[in-house]
Amino acid sequence: MRSKEGGKLQLITAPLDSKVILDGVTRRSVIQLVKERLSGKGELEPIEVVEREYTMQEIVEASEEGRLVECFACGTAFFVAPVSKIHFRGVDIDVPMAQGEVGDYTNVIKNWLVDIMYGREDHPWGVVVEEKEV
Repeated sequence: MRSKEGGKLQLITAPLDSKVILDGVTRRSVIQLVKERLSGKGELEPIEVVEREYTMQEIVEASEEGRLVECFACGTAFFVAPVSKIHFRGVDIDVPMAQGEVGDYTNVIKNWLVDIMYGREDHPWGVVVEEKEV
């Protein structure tokens, strides 16, 4: 979402000490890649990673004010998955992306991880094991 002050684009995630989320490999990988690849000039607008507690009311306000840009969830079980709708207190909050599509940031982050995972991109995290005939 965009910050209220200055309109800077932020990827907001709960801090680990809040005990709301796990210190997972996928989460750490996403944060590291975003910090490395989306903090300066590039194809997409730069984004700041912010680890802090946030509330559903903040999400509601950001949606109402047009500051909610994109949402995704990440984890071992479902990797990086776009969130298109959030149901809160009987109201659906629509996340601004075409139905059935993935947002630009979610897509690029997921593709980076997939490319590293399948060895299409050389990266210290990825170790390609060559197949040997027996």
